[in-house]
Amino acid sequence: MKKLVLLALGALLLAGCSDARASLKDPKTAVFSVGNQTLTKGDMYNFMLARDAGYFTINEAKKVIFEKEVPVTDEMRSEAEETLNTYKTMLGDSFASYLQSYGFADEEEYLNNSLLVSLQAQELTKVYVNEKFGELVSRYSPKKIRIMQFTDEATANQALEQVKNGANFEETATSLGSSVSAAETIATTQSSYATNVLSTLSVITDPTLTDVIADDNGANFYIVQVIATDAESFKDEAVDTIAAISALSSEASIFYFEKYNFTVYDKTIYDQLESNYADYLIQAKSK
Repeated sequence: MKKLVLLALGALLLAGCSDARASLKDPKTAVFSVGNQTLTKGDMYNFMLARDAGYFTINEAKKVIFEKEVPVTDEMRSEAEETLNTYKTMLGDSFASYLQSYGFADEEEYLNNSLLVSLQAQELTKVYVNEKFGELVSRYSPKKIRIMQFTDEATANQALEQVKNGANFEETATSLGSSVSAAETIATTQSSYATNVLSTLSVITDPTLTDVIADDNGANFYIVQVIATDAESFKDEAVDTIAAISALSSEASIFYFEKYNFTVYDKTIYDQLESNYADYLIQAKSK
């Protein structure tokens, strides 16, 4: 069985040294192993001196999962390098201080341990959404739509009549002064539209043009053109939209922690995880 193993972190043995800083007696001893990848006590201890061990454990386990599920690609590296160069240009002489303030020794460490890891996390969520696509479509009901918004009901009614008579939806929205873009977009149950718009969309099962929809206080009026309701017909866009929902990142991570049977053997770290990251304690769920 595939397994992430965190071995005996509580057994780290410390000894005093001349400068009053603690050091490890056996820094080269392996404590974290997956396949041919190994972290030593020294590697982990130096990092954990300044950080919460539970947080560190979760993040290191995620990195192993990333390498198994979404290894860094040339495209990811190119995007990360572009982001790095943008930050360097924006921050100028302050860039070194910026890195230092976040605990990075240099830009290479920042690239590898922040920018690339962030891209891998995003990609893992997309992989999860693809794997659970049917279930997540049922939950979030993505639809491809266009929408107009007006503060005047008469203008909204005028726009609706024009579109019903064959006018282009986007051109009508622009000409009558819609306060939002009428370009194609993907709406889900988690979209930030007015409650009445979401309620209307929730019962639509086929492409259609809605009537004018007023918000709760009558301050705004909307018209929605539903272009597609079958998420398979716009799957890539649906995956991107669902993956961007905030809850999906942790949900995806937990799924892969379960897949690889994430196991913690050290009680101190186990207790920290139980207090702060209980959802990741897969072994506790099986008790």
